[in-house]
Amino acid sequence: MRDPLESVLLTRALNETAAYLLVAQLSDEGIVATVLGGNGASLFSNALGFPQVMVRQCDLARAEAFRASLIAPEGWEDEAESMPREEMSRDDIDADDEHV
Repeated sequence: MRDPLESVLLTRALNETAAYLLVAQLSDEGIVATVLGGNGASLFSNALGFPQVMVRQCDLARAEAFRASLIAPEGWEDEAESMPREEMSRDDIDADDEHV
């Protein structure tokens, strides 16, 4: 049986920024996560490997469920395009600019 506190791979990220963002989001959910790898390797187009987001074995199921909830559902683009657009007149836009 695996140690529940053993670190296991949740996912590989495209770059360090994405990895650390996911770690922060997991932390907000009470899931301890860390990043392995990276260290600027993404700066080089020929660098091999991606940063790995690691979680404790005991948190893996929750982390996978949370990560799945972040992924946009199939067909979201069609749904977004079919939504009514807000109509703004030029006066509304100018009024918004004055408050900035």
